[in-house]
Amino acid sequence: SMGTWVQPPDTPQIHLHPAAPPRLGMEVMAPATINALNGSSVKLSCTFNSCYKVENKQFSLNWTYQECSNCSEELFLQFRTKIMNKQLDRFGNRVEFTGNPAKYDVSFTLKNVQLEDEGTYNCYVLNPPDRHRGHGKISLKVLTK
Repeated sequence: SMGTWVQPPDTPQIHLHPAAPPRLGMEVMAPATINALNGSSVKLSCTFNSCYKVENKQFSLNWTYQECSNCSEELFLQFRTKIMNKQLDRFGNRVEFTGNPAKYDVSFTLKNVQLEDEGTYNCYVLNPPDRHRGHGKISLKVLTK
């Protein structure tokens, strides 16, 4: 009788549908925690990579601040074709954008750090045609001498 034919284990499998390539979403790099000395200047570093070069007309960046983990996010720095400081009273004019989006760097510097600046800083980046919005998160701790 004809036995059931069993495929030998070393036969290469034929896949009619090639596996989907890994999603080439944006990746954002930011340190999880930054310690800054009260009164000093500190760079809050946020960089990203993307398959697409940055076009100012498309690119957008938001930096938000959260005083506590379930506090609402307050927008204080935004890039839309040009950089705009939505200065929260808490930061006065101490926020300076020191990144370069064309080099995938959206860092900013916070001058004269105060104890009240402690909290979470969120960096959101969108670089169309990439549809994925990148998010970096930094916890800032302020140390006294």
